[in-house]
Amino acid sequence: MNPTLKGTLWAVSAVAGLSWLPLFYLYTHISDDPFVWRSWSFLFQAAGLAPVLFVLPTANKNWRDKAGKLLYYWGDAGEPVRIRNLMELARTPALWMAIGFAVDLAFWVWAATLIDPLVVTIIFQLAFIGNVWMAARLGRKISAGDRNSPHVIGGKHWALMALAFLGAALVIWSETGEVGALHWLGIAVAFVGTATGVASLWGTISLGRIMGWPGDDPNDLAWNSTFAAVAARVLALPLTLAGSALFFPPTENTFDINWTTVGFFSLIGIFNMVGSLSYRFSMYVTSSLSVQRIMFFTPVLQMFWIWLFVDVSIANPLALMIGSGIVLLSNLGWQSEST
Repeated sequence: MNPTLKGTLWAVSAVAGLSWLPLFYLYTHISDDPFVWRSWSFLFQAAGLAPVLFVLPTANKNWRDKAGKLLYYWGDAGEPVRIRNLMELARTPALWMAIGFAVDLAFWVWAATLIDPLVVTIIFQLAFIGNVWMAARLGRKISAGDRNSPHVIGGKHWALMALAFLGAALVIWSETGEVGALHWLGIAVAFVGTATGVASLWGTISLGRIMGWPGDDPNDLAWNSTFAAVAARVLALPLTLAGSALFFPPTENTFDINWTTVGFFSLIGIFNMVGSLSYRFSMYVTSSLSVQRIMFFTPVLQMFWIWLFVDVSIANPLALMIGSGIVLLSNLGWQSEST
């Protein structure tokens, strides 16, 4: 199968899996403390990802060696380099990945309590563009050495990516078509959450390549990045607990866990596994980053699931149709292996 087509199909699978998560977040966020909620989600997401480490076919499952690669970063020559002091720890994808997982969705939930959730959700769509930018940046660094670039995107596809984002923003806007509460703190929290969302998304993909360097087998890379994702949640757990204590001191309003909540957390683990694994494969099986604009179909399906299962009406159907059409048109543009 053509690599770009294969990457496209994996991206479609990622959209199908990840589009369910906001609905499940809605049913599980039953506390004023988003960091406690994020801590519980870590446990179920790790439980959903861990079985992949035993069933995904790969030639190299040296767990100790992979764990050691958490202390590596990308050197100036485009090759993995082990840290030599604590100062260099700040250059490792593992550190920013752990910070990203601890902050990203917790800040998404927090921002939604400060400003209009529509604005927060639109801002968070920028994470997909940020991830493509990081991938293209690494591709240029690697190709500067004696190796072909694993990720490439051209100018016209950047334009199509921006067009897809615009369509996704219209789709999200269609829920109410108006903005309520809006102030600088909520916007700042949303942008920090988005930036750390890029760190969590990109960290696992970048570490997948570091752990398997210089190999390019998609199964090996997917196993590596899944291992990194599980490790990141373990490393991020103390950070979420610290965030809870710092920003949301304990009150009588504790996180009420029950079997219904456990069921939805389990679904989060399953659909996160399907979506995130598919997303990584979409990055690994082709060098063309242009297929990533398909990810902006996620809000389209997300709105459909919320409309179907939650008592929410679409206030602006025209914006929904126009936005969906823009996302569709942006994905009908030419995609090639080199761009």
